[in-house]
Amino acid sequence: MRNPLFKRLPREFKHDIIKYIIMFLFLALPIALCSGYMIGNDSMIQTYYDGISDYKLEDGHFTATNEIDENLIDEIEEEENITIYNLYYKDVESSSHTIRIYKISDRNDINKWCIHEGELPSKNNEIALDRLYCDNNKLKIGNHIKIENKEYKLTATISLFDYSALFKNNTDSMFDANNFSISLVNDEAFNSISNDNIVYNYAYLYPNRLEDKEAHDKTSELTKNIYVKLLSNGNKLDSLLSKEDNQAIHFTIDDLEGDLTMMLVFGAIIVFGLAFVFALSIKSQIEREAKSIGTLKAMGYKNTELLIQYLILPTLITLLAGVFGNILAYTWLKSYIVSLYYHSYSLPIYTTFYNPKALLYTTILPILMVLIINFLVILKVLLIPSLNLLKNQLVTKKNKKVIRLAHRINFISRFQIRVILQNKGTYIALFFGTLLASIILLFGLMMDPLLDHYKDEVVKSQIAPYQTILKTDIDGLDGEKLYVKTIDYGNDQIMIFGVSKYGDESKYLKNLNIEKTNKVIVSSDLKSKYGFKEGDTIKLEEKYNDNTYKLNVEGVYQTTGTLIIFMDSEYFQDTFDDYLTSYFSDNKLDISDEYIYKVISLDDLIVVSNQLTDSMGRVFVLFTAISIILFALLIFLLAKIVIEKNQNQISMLKIIGYKTFDINKIYNVSTGIITLISLVISTFIAQFFIKIAWDIVLKNKMSGWLDFYVAPYLYPVILGIGAGAFILVYLIESRKISKINLALALKDDTL
Repeated sequence: MRNPLFKRLPREFKHDIIKYIIMFLFLALPIALCSGYMIGNDSMIQTYYDGISDYKLEDGHFTATNEIDENLIDEIEEEENITIYNLYYKDVESSSHTIRIYKISDRNDINKWCIHEGELPSKNNEIALDRLYCDNNKLKIGNHIKIENKEYKLTATISLFDYSALFKNNTDSMFDANNFSISLVNDEAFNSISNDNIVYNYAYLYPNRLEDKEAHDKTSELTKNIYVKLLSNGNKLDSLLSKEDNQAIHFTIDDLEGDLTMMLVFGAIIVFGLAFVFALSIKSQIEREAKSIGTLKAMGYKNTELLIQYLILPTLITLLAGVFGNILAYTWLKSYIVSLYYHSYSLPIYTTFYNPKALLYTTILPILMVLIINFLVILKVLLIPSLNLLKNQLVTKKNKKVIRLAHRINFISRFQIRVILQNKGTYIALFFGTLLASIILLFGLMMDPLLDHYKDEVVKSQIAPYQTILKTDIDGLDGEKLYVKTIDYGNDQIMIFGVSKYGDESKYLKNLNIEKTNKVIVSSDLKSKYGFKEGDTIKLEEKYNDNTYKLNVEGVYQTTGTLIIFMDSEYFQDTFDDYLTSYFSDNKLDISDEYIYKVISLDDLIVVSNQLTDSMGRVFVLFTAISIILFALLIFLLAKIVIEKNQNQISMLKIIGYKTFDINKIYNVSTGIITLISLVISTFIAQFFIKIAWDIVLKNKMSGWLDFYVAPYLYPVILGIGAGAFILVYLIESRKISKINLALALKDDTL
């Protein structure tokens, strides 16, 4: 080791090992969390898009009332330039659950399967079920299920790419992986099941994949042409659905691509925290070693040599934290994040992809940031003249007026106040550190109660027990009639209701009052997300044509869970050419299912809310755990800095006879008072900052709306965690105070 300064490094590391461990954890944990999330999320997205070709995903499918003649299929294929595949299925009941059964042979060339465990059925009493459904219902390979009074042995758990989200019907509000499953059986088993519930389903592929606009135009044309063809041959087209409109296909990827935004916000908060913590730490170290630096400069050491020597340990710690964080990310955390998605979706087996973006955002940039911060802080001190450093004069001292304290205040209290005033710079830093810690902690703790609150509000604000949307206009049904149209706006789909009964005339919309001409009412969620208010004009444009609508906002209607615009029915019909008919009712409409497009009931709303809680809540368990750890580390580091900065004064107090208990009352209790005051103030300020970030993310990156909500009980919880963290810090720092040498003050010529 040529440079003798390097010999100081092991001693310095040993002396400040606690600080370096804290810095290591403070960097490694956020790197692991953010990198693991990005790796898992991006790997799932890449696997999904690769699966479109690997599993030969359909471009769409249609169902017919009766089986279509092979010659007619050949004719449609030739005229429409598509390839059609038989994909018949049968929906059967099993213990109040619905099992959708397909033939294995039908899926050899389209919508292929992925086997997670076991082997595909080869006998007529064997069946393969969806992996997620099996997990939710505790079914294992070798178990038996009963279908139409016949026992079937489970031989494999599978996923089908056209059912990555288990929607029984495309019109359902949310998928249901607890009570609905797809399955595969051999030809003999399929034929042995009753044809009472058979659906003549046909999947199709274009020669080349189409863009969304082209696919939409082609779907409209295809629907009309197939409808005419089937009708002229004594058959009927029941439905045609492109993959772009298929929730079972697209719901998953939309969620995967939207989740990353919230994690990037969390990562940005952590990066800001890292900047603050490292700057504060290196500043404290430089202040403590100012005399040593001055001595070394006086001995002839160059600024460059000193800069390198002081950068080595922070750089090594930072690099080790980055390596450890990424090892943790690519092993346990990546697998944990992926398991969260597998808990919600029926995804194929994924492949982990190396993610340079995750390495850049979560590792390289934070490391560069730490190095730059350390470089600037150290360089600033090194540029101070050696004589000033030897006198421990890092800043130019100004004449300050001493604040007089009243004598009626007892001595210890006056001493505590004086300590706070003399260290106000450090305590200001403590406040901002506590604010950062509060933001991290509140962000982690708030999600579960927020989702529970959303669920309660959705249920309470339901307009009617049932809303039924029909495929065709039918009058005279038992309920309140309205018209419905959906238009894309931003990242969302806005539902527009044309209502004929409202206010006193309505059973369900008593608080709704609309002008009968050219005014509309927006739902409270729509107002919260896009800021619409009375007097504003909403400009709506249809996605696949040139139709544009301008609507004038008259007021706001309080409802949660849906983005809605309310209009008078006459104004609605004058404005829009195509729309659907709907009914609000207390009970399910007494009408054939073939006329029903969609039913929204209280159960549907509960399923949606439960699914949000189930899928998102698990992610924030990890957020909360890491947030609490980072919070405790930050409080500990800041309190440690206060003690280190005042070591000489503490040593002098020991010389004049003060015991450790008394010194604790002066320094640690003072720090505790400031910490608790800072915690109370910063918790409310943290709420303000998080709400800003929350609004930005939901408005610009995510569909739907969740009102920002902080459960009242979180405030005492955060205070309790802060108090608990400080008590632990108090005990540790009390031990450190007891070890401060009395001779330290005698060596200090600044006292």
